[in-house]
Amino acid sequence: MKIWAKTMTSVGALAVMLLLAMGSEDPPARLMDQTNKSKVPIQYGVVQEGMRIVAEDGSFELKGGQRFTSPFQSDLWGYGCNNFSNKDVLTKANDVLLCGAKKVKVYYGNNPEPLYGVLALNQAIQAAHGPASRSYMIKIAEDKIQHARAGNTSVSFEYMNWTESKRWSHTYRQQTNEKTWYSWILWVSAYPM
Repeated sequence: MKIWAKTMTSVGALAVMLLLAMGSEDPPARLMDQTNKSKVPIQYGVVQEGMRIVAEDGSFELKGGQRFTSPFQSDLWGYGCNNFSNKDVLTKANDVLLCGAKKVKVYYGNNPEPLYGVLALNQAIQAAHGPASRSYMIKIAEDKIQHARAGNTSVSFEYMNWTESKRWSHTYRQQTNEKTWYSWILWVSAYPM
């Protein structure tokens, strides 16, 4: 019986030591995102002189050289709407329609033939800063218009700046990174999209 008692005591002591050893390990350090991504509407904008943007459904018209109140807001920050970059933005016109973008016709210069397009007027977030996070300045370079009239798809956009803020879980040290995301995007083509 003495061997049984000694064995049980040894097993119990070993179990206690293992439990203490397991509990003494610090959890792994994590970098936690603390960026304030609350949505902030961008309410105003202006379209470059000589260009007019008309909603395909007739719900709004943005005239060149005139300030406008934003007729809608897209959300390119949300899940599924922020999974593209400059490398593939040209192919994402149909995808952003699911994120609140609108089909439009774009009239440029004195040409009565419209270009067909998709316009996304993105919201800002609390962490965004700079002019493009407060208003839209919609413009398309002449070479992009010519490229679209030749039967291709062209895309123009403007970035807003925002500050990503993260904190380490074990030291509480802050880490910030300056980033950019789209304020507005306009795809144009000679053919309906």
